[in-house]
Formats: sequence, structure tokens, C-alpha cells
Amino acid sequence: MTKQVKIDLPYLSLILVLVVLALFPLAMPSSWSIDTFRDPLFQKFPMILNDWKGDDVVLDERTYEILETRNVLSRWYVNPEGERIDLLIVGSPSDRRVAHPPEVCYISSNYDVTRTEEASVSFQNKQIPIKEFIAEDKKNPDHREEVLYVYKVGDVFTTNYYAQQFLFIFNRLTARGGQVYLIRLSSPKRVLLPEFLNLILPYLA
Repeated sequence: MTKQVKIDLPYLSLILVLVVLALFPLAMPSSWSIDTFRDPLFQKFPMILNDWKGDDVVLDERTYEILETRNVLSRWYVNPEGERIDLLIVGSPSDRRVAHPPEVCYISSNYDVTRTEEASVSFQNKQIPIKEFIAEDKKNPDHREEVLYVYKVGDVFTTNYYAQQFLFIFNRLTARGGQVYLIRLSSPKRVLLPEFLNLILPYLA
């Protein structure tokens, strides 16, 4: 009898993704360079979103070095009740590495990351996946942030770091274009974040 060989498709798919990511040569800058591209979309991103009023946050050079790009929108939004949301969007049309996992950034900034969960929000009659976690300041136990984030690659949303890397490569190889964005929201109050995400997504179309 001929013995059938069972093919583990998920495993083979993972191997293929890792190989492609390892070999993909598009726009990989040297470790000491910072991408100077500035997205026109960021320049016209509204300061006022319904009852929320924004104020730009000035980033230091070290932050740009870590992100490897100056194409960053960092802004506080505050509503009439004094509630605040920190918006951070990092994007690139050519370098997939700028979309770092937020958990890594918080951990490197001396925070504990707890209660990581996958969820979704409704946007334009479809479900957008999101990832949520709590960031607790090790130096100040009374300070904690509720964090929500999602990656956007072209028209596709994902919370998986490797998936957004693969999608970016696929879009480049098939000439589909489109930027990769990391969209991150944080606030002491979790309930504010999904609704605010719905406010900003139309401006990232």
C-alpha cells in the first residue's frame, strides 16, 4: 500500500511567509536612517472631531529613531468633560517595519502589558478587528492606560503583526500600492476608544 503523506498547510503557509519576509528587499533602510516621507493626509487630519479638540504632541528625535520614520501623527484629543484620548498613527508607503507592535513599545518604556484581548468594532457595515490591552506604569502604579490598536494595509485591517507584513509585501509585488498604517489609541477610559476609532477611520481611507 502507498502511504499517504499528510501536508500541514498552516505550517507550510507560515514557513512561506517567514521566507518571504526574510528575503523581501523593498525599501529596507539602513538602521541609522529615518524615513523623511510626510503623508499629506496627516497634514490635513482634523483637529476637531465632533466634541473632541486636538493638540499636537511634539516627539523627540529618539522617538523618530525608534519608529524609523517622521511620518507620524501624534495628538491629544480632549472632550468638554475633560476626558482625553492619545492618538498615534505611523505610516509608510515603502517600509513595512515602521508599524511596530505597540506592546513592545510600552514594555520598552517600563510598562507592564496585561489583559490583552482580541475584539472588533463595527465600521461602515463591516467588522474591524482590534486588539486591546492595559499598560500599567511600573514607576507609577496609579497610572494605567487602556490601549486599542489595529494595522491598516491598503483596504485591509488586521491585528496580526506578521499578517500586515505579508499583506504589505503582497500589495507591493502585485502593484496594488497602499500604505501600511499603525493606528493606536490610548486613554484612561476604555469605553471611549471604539467610538473614537470610528471617528478617525474615514480620514484614513
